[in-house]
Amino acid sequence: MKNYEAIVFDFDMTLADTAFVIVTLLNQVAEEFGYEAMAAEEALPVVGYGHEIMLSHVTGEKDPEKLHRMRDRYREVCRERMPDMMVYFPDVPDSLRQLKEQGLLLGVLSQKPHAALAGSLEKYGLAQYIDVVTGCEDAPAHKPDPNGLLVSARAMGLDRKQILFIGDHLVDQETARAAGMDFSAMLRGTTKREDFDPGFVKRFYHTAGQVAEEFVQAADRKHIGSSF
Repeated sequence: MKNYEAIVFDFDMTLADTAFVIVTLLNQVAEEFGYEAMAAEEALPVVGYGHEIMLSHVTGEKDPEKLHRMRDRYREVCRERMPDMMVYFPDVPDSLRQLKEQGLLLGVLSQKPHAALAGSLEKYGLAQYIDVVTGCEDAPAHKPDPNGLLVSARAMGLDRKQILFIGDHLVDQETARAAGMDFSAMLRGTTKREDFDPGFVKRFYHTAGQVAEEFVQAADRKHIGSSF
C-alpha cells in the first residue's frame, strides 16, 4: 500500500447512513415550495449529486432562479435539522480513532453546509478525529469539480498525491480523477462495484473498519521492516 499522509472521506453513505435523511429533507423543501413529495425509491438514485440537481429531480423544476431559492432553503433546513437526524455507521467511531492513532490527517468533504457537518461530528464525539471539514460554503463548485478536494489538501498542508479520497458514488470517483488524487470506493451506497472504473479505483471497501484494518496492518508491516 502507498504511504498516504491523509484520508479525505466523503460523508453521505461513506461515514453516515444519510440517504433517507436527505430524501426526507428534499421532500420537505419540495412541499414548502408547493410540489408533491417524491417516493424514496424514486429520489434515492440522485442522492450524492449537487443540491440543484437533486431538487430538480424531486420537483421536476427546471427554472434556475427557482432552483436557487430552493437550494438556499434546503441548506437552511440541513443546518437546522440534519445534526439531530444523522446516523453514523456503527464502525465509524472506532475506525476513525484507529486511523488517527496511525498519525494520519483525516478530512470530510461534502456538499452539505459546513455547520451541519461540524455540528453532527461534534454531537457524536467524532470532531476530535477530523482535522479538516469542507462543506458547500468552503468549496462552492459542486462535485465532480475538484475544488473541494483541493481546498481540503491546502487546509492539510499536503500535496494531492499524499491524500487518499474515499467515497461511495461515481461523482466521488470523478472528483478524485479531476483532482489528480487517488481514490478508493466505499460500497455502502447505491453504486455497485462494477459501476466504478477498476483501472482507477485503488481499493474497494465495504466498511470503514476495513479501511482502518488495512492501514493498521500496513503500519505494522512498516514497523517490523524497520526493526531489521
